[in-house]
Amino acid sequence: MLFAIQNRLGAFGALALVAGFFAFLEPNVARAQEPPQTIPKGGPPPADPNAIHFDGWQLYPSLETFSQYSNNYFLTTPGKIAGWSFGLSPAVTAEWSNGIHATTLYGNFTHIEYPTDNQVITSDGEATITQQYAPLRDLNFSILGDYTHHTLASALTSAIPSPVASTASTTLPNGNIVLPNGTIITPSGQVVGQIGPTFNVGTLSVVNPYDAFTATGKVQKLFGDGIVTLATSFLRQDYEEQLSQSRDFTAKTFSEDAAFWVGPILYIYSSGAFTLNDNTNPVPNSDVYRVVGGLGTHQFGLFRASAYFGHQGSQSLGFPWAGGNVYGGTFTYYPTPIWTIGANLDVTINLAPAGALPSTEALSIPISTPLQVSLSSSTHTTTSTLTSEYRISPVWTANALFGYSNIQYLYSPLWQDAWFGTAMLKYDIHRNVTLTIEYQYASIVSNIPFTSANRNFVSMSASYKF
Repeated sequence: MLFAIQNRLGAFGALALVAGFFAFLEPNVARAQEPPQTIPKGGPPPADPNAIHFDGWQLYPSLETFSQYSNNYFLTTPGKIAGWSFGLSPAVTAEWSNGIHATTLYGNFTHIEYPTDNQVITSDGEATITQQYAPLRDLNFSILGDYTHHTLASALTSAIPSPVASTASTTLPNGNIVLPNGTIITPSGQVVGQIGPTFNVGTLSVVNPYDAFTATGKVQKLFGDGIVTLATSFLRQDYEEQLSQSRDFTAKTFSEDAAFWVGPILYIYSSGAFTLNDNTNPVPNSDVYRVVGGLGTHQFGLFRASAYFGHQGSQSLGFPWAGGNVYGGTFTYYPTPIWTIGANLDVTINLAPAGALPSTEALSIPISTPLQVSLSSSTHTTTSTLTSEYRISPVWTANALFGYSNIQYLYSPLWQDAWFGTAMLKYDIHRNVTLTIEYQYASIVSNIPFTSANRNFVSMSASYKF
């Protein structure tokens, strides 16, 4: 079963196509990872007064209800889907830890009804288990198993699959701890912040339910002046319908992240991923990599920055290598203690061999954008974003993102531009209840037929944490 956009996708399957679904789920192959300044003390996370405690476990159940309106839900030119949609999303995280062993269980379910003639309904869910073993304060092993079901599928799959986010408590480089509910606390248990929201910048999708099974193993070693993380994962994705754009596949990914201080302010870092994709015929198998190295700074005065340079490439069975340089950077400005402004830039160049078969895999771009480009296309892709977070009061928070993407097809007059933005206002009525209103805008302008589109989207939600 497909939306009317299926015909559109078939018309330019080898060209730039769909949006990423969530802004912070891309492979983390370019972002600086600031190394720790000291080795954390270790031990179990402090008791969270906002969690439900049961027999040594900390439970974080929640329920979110929302209503949405859009004039073009899936950024299509023909066959627009518009109107109101309604949904709910219960979720629960359970965590147990004795300081050496830690087990985290997570599950969620999201049900949305869209305003279509045939009443399209999405019922998606995820279940994750994470097991951690920390025999030493500076050494941590973890394994993760995840099952995900999605109703909507992208026309192109990411050549380097996005890692499954762990919901376990995480120790930050400065020693603070991020709890499963996103609260940031000090080692003594004092609340000092909250993880920022994710942004959806629009998506172009088909209705083709699929199941994804992921297994990940990771080892993390801390040093007095640095950190090294090595991970490997296996993904199996099975689609309900075998379409030209959506075929069952497996992906094996190997990744590394390392960062070391070279002075009181500066650190060097590297980040890379290599994926072996095994696709169902007639789509050829592919080997894909993206590796960068860079220089970053600790916060100095009101600023923080990083810059990177690297290379990405891919090879489909029977064809020469494709690839090119990548470079970019980040800049953060803290004008006041309650206001943060950030800027991101990424440039990815891909030189593909002439005559290569159209690929159903997309280049990995570490910044959110409503555009994707096939591995078999020669392109120069530039993406930039500007973000802002302002803490209006202890109960009011405003977040915003504005971005621009340009894809220039090399040796061709074809091009695509995308302008996108989102603004979010959050009101914490109570420590358990949060109201959120969000507005999103996305516009694609291109000289490729049937690709220009725009989208306005408004969402209102209420979230209750038990």
